[in-house]
Amino acid sequence: MLDFEQLAFIEKWRQKASRGVVVALDGTRGDIIVTLRVGDLGERLDMRGQDATGAVRKGRLAIGDRIFMAIEYRAKDVHAGTGEASASRGIVAPNATVSGTVKETGEIAVIDCGADVLVRGDTLGAMRVGDAVEFTIDGEGKAYLIPTRG
Repeated sequence: MLDFEQLAFIEKWRQKASRGVVVALDGTRGDIIVTLRVGDLGERLDMRGQDATGAVRKGRLAIGDRIFMAIEYRAKDVHAGTGEASASRGIVAPNATVSGTVKETGEIAVIDCGADVLVRGDTLGAMRVGDAVEFTIDGEGKAYLIPTRG
């Protein structure tokens, strides 16, 4: 049974989660690093993050599972971009360069780079909604698995 705090946490992230397919799981360095492929048609984007809550292990995820996951990244080397939506090598992971447009600001900002990428707002500086931005991913993202009903 989930308590109120757990439900509030899940609901916060559910609204910003991406749906995709698990394409890689790596537990060789302790916590599980999961790679989620988002985008069924057209351009695909992989997002990589470290299991922040232990839910990946508890949920016994496997490659090929379709899940909802929110991955929160930190940005560094932030500057104005061209507005072209992209991520280097098609993956959002440590040291990847991400380009896109700011869709939402706040504690967690949303950047459209072909898919919604969640970034800690305090790492983006003075960027505002509608701004073109380019930045480098600073370290592993924090991955939050969002449970779904049956």
